[in-house]
Amino acid sequence: MTSVRSLGDVAEPAADDRCPSCPHPMSAHDAIARRFCTATAAGGFSRGCTCATKPETTE
Repeated sequence: MTSVRSLGDVAEPAADDRCPSCPHPMSAHDAIARRFCTATAAGGFSRGCTCATKPETTE
């Protein structure tokens, strides 16, 4: 059985796994979130997070 990770409830990440831009660990980022957060930190921007913190719903 595989476990499902939810980014909504974020535990304190290990020091070497901290994202410089958001509270989620880098290991939980997908490719887009990793690129966005890395660019945010490199550019010195203060902007929101693109990490998927809630499951998508269709209406």
